[in-house]
Amino acid sequence: MSSENLEQDNENFFLWRDADCADDCVLATYVISTPVGGAQAAMGLAREQSICATHLNDVAMPQDIQDFCARVMEVVELPGPGQAITPLYFLNTSVYGAQTSAGQLRQFKIVIAYPVLLFGNSLTRLWNSVFGEVHRLGYLSAAVLVDLTFPASLAGAYSGPNFGVPGLREKLGIPDRPLFCRSMRPAAGLSTATMLHINEAVLSGGFDIIKDDELTYDSARSPFADRVRRMVDMKRRVEDKTGEAKLYFANIIDDCSTALAMAEQAELLGADGVLLSASAQGLSFISAVARRTDLIILSHNSCGDSLSRAGSWGASDAVMARLQRAAGADLVVSPGPFATSYQDAAAAQAFLEACRDTLGACVPVMPIIQGGKQPDHLAQYTADVGSTDYMIIAATWLDNHPDGIQAGARAFRDAWDALLQEGNKT
Repeated sequence: MSSENLEQDNENFFLWRDADCADDCVLATYVISTPVGGAQAAMGLAREQSICATHLNDVAMPQDIQDFCARVMEVVELPGPGQAITPLYFLNTSVYGAQTSAGQLRQFKIVIAYPVLLFGNSLTRLWNSVFGEVHRLGYLSAAVLVDLTFPASLAGAYSGPNFGVPGLREKLGIPDRPLFCRSMRPAAGLSTATMLHINEAVLSGGFDIIKDDELTYDSARSPFADRVRRMVDMKRRVEDKTGEAKLYFANIIDDCSTALAMAEQAELLGADGVLLSASAQGLSFISAVARRTDLIILSHNSCGDSLSRAGSWGASDAVMARLQRAAGADLVVSPGPFATSYQDAAAAQAFLEACRDTLGACVPVMPIIQGGKQPDHLAQYTADVGSTDYMIIAATWLDNHPDGIQAGARAFRDAWDALLQEGNKT
């Protein structure tokens, strides 16, 4: 719609009423920066993301039109100046009238209640309602969707992960330790034979999971069906040799019609799971794969950090994790700074809560940490997560091990065993 309408006609339509029921609404919390008043900006956002127009000169509005209005529940001015993330603009036309900056940028936390009546059980429609054109509004110089609260009635409509933390642990027979995984590197240009050589060493060294990289595509050097078939055969040989269960995830990040067929083919060929991208392929694609297959779903962060990394623009990692979990993802990628000295403690905790707090009947989703991870920091990673319910994706450290990739993989397992022995002594 992009109405840019800051007029305050029928403002009572967009204000929370004592008679309204929060159990019928999704509560969206935003932090915005704007030169106009916080209440006016919040009302403009609520108007834009729900019914937009409140009257038409030659059309009688439905008597229940107010039931479809998003409503401003809370506006709190935050300390400090607002953020200038993107340039302001105002649609000063004869349609909207003259509107200009009212002063310096100020920062506000606003909570808007969106009636479930607007979108029903559809996560795509919900996402379009709470996020859609918020960032097109010219009077917002910064805007981030920091939290979503689902009413119990809506949360109960989502089945969530088919496996999640408990299912992954059951499949691997690992009750209480981090899971270890290597992503395919180099991501492109390798033959399937070379990939098999690398991954067999990784699994034989003690890693639990191997996966294609998000950039490992169906190619002449490694045709998808041939790669999956041979990777599954190799994985089973290693299982027989080691007596340990192993998992293989195939990459299906592709056009949606192609990707669904790839998922079904991967399942037929014996793959344990697939990786896909919620941001590139859509939230509903996660649900489609979860419905059509019995595969573990790793929801990759590809294309997603453009929404979450800016901090003052887009959506938080917690919001994205909660949506992916509701859609049916079994594993989600943590924020880039997570488990490093750069992490924001509050944002990290919010992300973890989104992975495992109460969400209808949805089981907890397993967070993935990655980026330069090494075995001698396992204690710190576990402390940062607050439990052993996480998966590490590591490649560079074990690839550079002086005794080779297999020894590098074994070093992670040995480090965990040593950590357990040290704990038992104390």
